[in-house]
Amino acid sequence: MAKQKIRMGLIGCGGNMQRAHLPRLLADGGVDVVGVADPDESQAQALFEELGKETEFFEDYRQLVRNVDLDAMLISSPHALHYEQARLSLQKGLHVLIEKPLTIASRQTKSLINLSDKLKLYLVVAYQRNYMAPHMYARELILGGELGELRSVVAYVTQNWGGARGWRLDPELAGGGMFMDTGSHLVASVLWITGLEPVEVSSFIDNAGKAVDTNAVVNMRFKGGAVGSLNTIGNADRHDERIAIHGTKGTLVFHLHQWQVKQVLLNDEPLEVPSRIVETTPDDAFLSLIRNGGKGYSPPDFALQVARLSEAAYRSASGKKPVKVSR
Repeated sequence: MAKQKIRMGLIGCGGNMQRAHLPRLLADGGVDVVGVADPDESQAQALFEELGKETEFFEDYRQLVRNVDLDAMLISSPHALHYEQARLSLQKGLHVLIEKPLTIASRQTKSLINLSDKLKLYLVVAYQRNYMAPHMYARELILGGELGELRSVVAYVTQNWGGARGWRLDPELAGGGMFMDTGSHLVASVLWITGLEPVEVSSFIDNAGKAVDTNAVVNMRFKGGAVGSLNTIGNADRHDERIAIHGTKGTLVFHLHQWQVKQVLLNDEPLEVPSRIVETTPDDAFLSLIRNGGKGYSPPDFALQVARLSEAAYRSASGKKPVKVSR
């Protein structure tokens, strides 16, 4: 049976859209990209070369949303633009797949989740790690009590993010630096896998001479008594990432290096992921939701926790004192 065709619009035609999302859409075989929007037409032309055809182009995303017949929207644009772009797309009746973070403010994130729920539309945030088989299985194990009562989480991610350019260095467009950008993946992984709810944060941030943060050390206290630390180091040599989760019955440790999962240990033994856990991508999961009528969909409530924790981290660093996480 042929796949249901999905008419897709794209907002933001830069490198992430060209090199990450577009190949997945093309591999699906049932997606028709019928319109794109980007303030830089040269980015759209570069995307058209990869797409293999030209389609409708708009400098203003509002024209794309209002004037093209679409089923869904894929958004990969500067963080501060996400809210308005996603809101308009949802109001137009479109399912939305959006790059991380969902928004740069918790009130905006909550508003989008509520709107998508009200309109019965799917809102998916493109946190790739949440679709990796070891991460999915780890969440299942933890929520099933395999580690017992969680006591602590220690995590870090390093990257040569100090060489970032363009809008990522503009506080108005980025909403933050390394912690808001690459760090958002780490925060989302920790909160999604563990189900922990942060209640208090104490953080230290170093901009390292830039207009936005490069390095951050964020200590947390969670509901129920668990504690944790999330560190983002943006002026390192390369990507390295670890998450260690400790409970009353065991320990789970992830190691990713150069954007690949290198090792996952459960009580110091390699984690054996059952074959029933099928790895996928945010794009494939999003397209499946549209085609299967939403089977398996759950609102991205963890993204609200990400936004609240991120806000608290920046407030704490600015005020140089611990702060409560908003509710």
